[in-house]
Amino acid sequence: MLSKRPYLIRALYDWTVDQGHVPIIVVDATVSRVQVPQAHVEEGQIHLNISPSAVRYFTMDRAAIAFEARFGGRAESIFVPMRAVIGIYDRDSGSGAQFPPEPDEEFMDDDDAQDNVPKLSLADTGKVQALHRVSNNRSSDADSVDEGDGPPDDDPTPPRSSGKKGKTSRLRIVK
Repeated sequence: MLSKRPYLIRALYDWTVDQGHVPIIVVDATVSRVQVPQAHVEEGQIHLNISPSAVRYFTMDRAAIAFEARFGGRAESIFVPMRAVIGIYDRDSGSGAQFPPEPDEEFMDDDDAQDNVPKLSLADTGKVQALHRVSNNRSSDADSVDEGDGPPDDDPTPPRSSGKKGKTSRLRIVK
């Protein structure tokens, strides 16, 4: 199952920042690919201030959190895979969440998770679908979908026009 952790972290981050408070993430610095200043790691963990005023070049997606921050006056590049975030909290109110490890949790940075992601493919259904944009008028049959049992016609029936000359948009899905 795809992990809920990135979504919850994003929501709590947004909520904290919207209140004008300081979001802090707790990171397991022993997880592979974590890049944090080791001098500030205590008992395998580091607490990082990720407020907009404390970081530069901040990015957060389903795979990781990355930014630049200053530690002891030196700029450091920080990279934290989502699997390494073990908590996020509001420094001012103490509200937040902890994320215990879940055995069936899959992250976007997992090599094998990419193999399990459903892929879009066209099935050999023998049907052709064509979408027609008939006009800018919104009548009940203004947009239609045609389904046929064979290959597309060489000379398909043009969509009804609204009396205007010019090109019409047509999308046809063929196999």
